[in-house]
Amino acid sequence: MKFIKIIIFTFFSSLITFASSANDKVGMTHELGWLVTGLYDYNEPEFMENKSDHFFWYKNVGLLYNFKKSFLVNDYLTEFELDSDVRRIEFDYASAQGANIKKVKNETYNLRALYGLQLTDDLMLKTGIGYRYLKDPGGGTHDSNGGFRYDRLQEYRYVPFLAELKMPIHKVDGELKFEFDYIFYGYHQALFGVGGGANRDAHFRNDDGYMVKTSYKMPFEGFGFVLEPYYEFQSVEESNVARGFLEPSNTTDEFGMKFSKIFGENKLKTIPKAKRVQSMSDDYYFGLGLIETEVESGLSQLTGTAKLDEKDIGEQVFAGMNFNEYLDLEFAFTKFGESVLTCGINDQFVTDGRFQNGRHANGTLLNCITSQNKVSINIHTNSVSAALKPNYDIQINDDFSVNVFGSVGLNRWDQSETTLVLTGAGGTGSTTVFNYGGYDPFYGFGATVSYKDLNFSIEYDEYDMYYDAEAVRASLSYNF
Repeated sequence: MKFIKIIIFTFFSSLITFASSANDKVGMTHELGWLVTGLYDYNEPEFMENKSDHFFWYKNVGLLYNFKKSFLVNDYLTEFELDSDVRRIEFDYASAQGANIKKVKNETYNLRALYGLQLTDDLMLKTGIGYRYLKDPGGGTHDSNGGFRYDRLQEYRYVPFLAELKMPIHKVDGELKFEFDYIFYGYHQALFGVGGGANRDAHFRNDDGYMVKTSYKMPFEGFGFVLEPYYEFQSVEESNVARGFLEPSNTTDEFGMKFSKIFGENKLKTIPKAKRVQSMSDDYYFGLGLIETEVESGLSQLTGTAKLDEKDIGEQVFAGMNFNEYLDLEFAFTKFGESVLTCGINDQFVTDGRFQNGRHANGTLLNCITSQNKVSINIHTNSVSAALKPNYDIQINDDFSVNVFGSVGLNRWDQSETTLVLTGAGGTGSTTVFNYGGYDPFYGFGATVSYKDLNFSIEYDEYDMYYDAEAVRASLSYNF
């Protein structure tokens, strides 16, 4: 229901006439506004989850400020940007042990300094440095099981790579943003001593992670107001061990809306069109897809009540560039869902040698458990990828065409394998986690049916990972 509200609101906003600009402009602008987070989901797979799905103006709100200064360098249009916001999230906490607590609040601070170059009429690329800080002030409180909570602090420094694309749709003269952030520094603090707990604060380092962000920015004509639905995803691997503790691998999903007003646009100076990189294409597309995935676990020969389900439904967001009529370059973020094995007392299965990071040789017969009720083995997979897509287009008429294509690319993937031993009461007796990640190729093929600028595609892909995956994608995309 929350997503339906967002979609309806965005659709009716698109019916309003928006402004367009044909000339380059230089100068300085300030942007002030607020944001509403409709969905927030912080997840340590099989450990705990912080989840919020409020979409009201008085909950999950934040403030934003953006500064831009555009100017010419060697007759090329460039831009310096300072982007910042603070967000307050109200969420419900739930652990794998059955503990929960309602209406918990945290705060997040974001700051980025960016510098960009206008490569084509429609594309500006930016990079720089970014900083993210989160405070979860739980010290002095307890969960429903009586467990002591503590202050948790997260700090990340990262390098952003941002593409800003002019993307007009109907009467909306909007701008699409697609961003990948490489986290090179992570620092965590577990302040167990806050609020009267044991004075055994732990400090962790985690320098392995990334963020994917996308948004669509729609300026209202004549008023300087901006509406910007956004989605952000963050994946961080587990930290080092400190004082016998560690920060598990975790992911964060956030979806919401930004509302702001731009000051200074009427003072920008109009100039003749600056230089462009003439060899680059100015044909782009953006799309969303649902994928049926199969992440093969290497587990087989199940006995008793053991069940293995390696298929799931995942999601994908992607954007691409048409180099020419026969070749595209596509970037994508994919959530594969999970592969799950469940088994009970005296059940058995065989591993091909990869389970628990090669702890057991290929062909080893393993007992599920003998003293507890149930075991669950879960494999979660996410990836960021870039692919070359050779294609051939068959024009049916002026509006319809059919396109067949292949895909070959590089896949930056991460997987978490979690084994949970569940007690008879449904709680967790013990948990074992292994994390894997790397860069590997993937390849596939598919077909697209296009009506004017709208495309419907079916694609099959195979991904090389620690636990290899297959995916069938059905997607909608738009050319602009």
